Amino acid sequence: MLGILNKMKEDFYVRKQDGSTKGPYQASFTGTVIIVSDIKADIQEGDVIIRKLPNGNDDRYYITEVTCYSQQFGSIPPHYQVKFTKTPPSPQPERSIQNISFHGSQSVQIGDHNVQHITNTFNELIQKINSSSASESEKQEAKSLLNQFLTHPLVVSILGSAVGAGIGLL
Repeated sequence: MLGILNKMKEDFYVRKQDGSTKGPYQASFTGTVIIVSDIKADIQEGDVIIRKLPNGNDDRYYITEVTCYSQQFGSIPPHYQVKFTKTPPSPQPERSIQNISFHGSQSVQIGDHNVQHITNTFNELIQKINSSSASESEKQEAKSLLNQFLTHPLVVSILGSAVGAGIGLL
């Protein structure tokens, strides 16, 4: 069997994950596994093996596993066995993990790079204060406290320009 594989060797190149190309190397393409006879070949999981077909097209093999047999075993010389898929792997999106804890809150919005329209919340709050059955002095006091909150340096540093819009509604 090994003699047949040695006669079936074909040239191929390796496209590394950084975009560089290595090779040419020689391998036997058996259908389910690629046997690479060059033990010094620079191949690893995530690389792409590119083999030129007789019609001039490139055949691509996306490497999923590389096993190195560095010692000769009987008549079998050192080699790599490469498992692959013909389908390109889909890129994994980068994710950041955040732990957020809160208690006793209402109308909380948590997002990942989304826009929160806090000015709508200020507008709604001011409308509810104005339409409440409280006395005028209580309404003015509530809006004054809201203004104090919105002008506090910590709140300004967190909310940025949204604070100006909120103050403008008062």
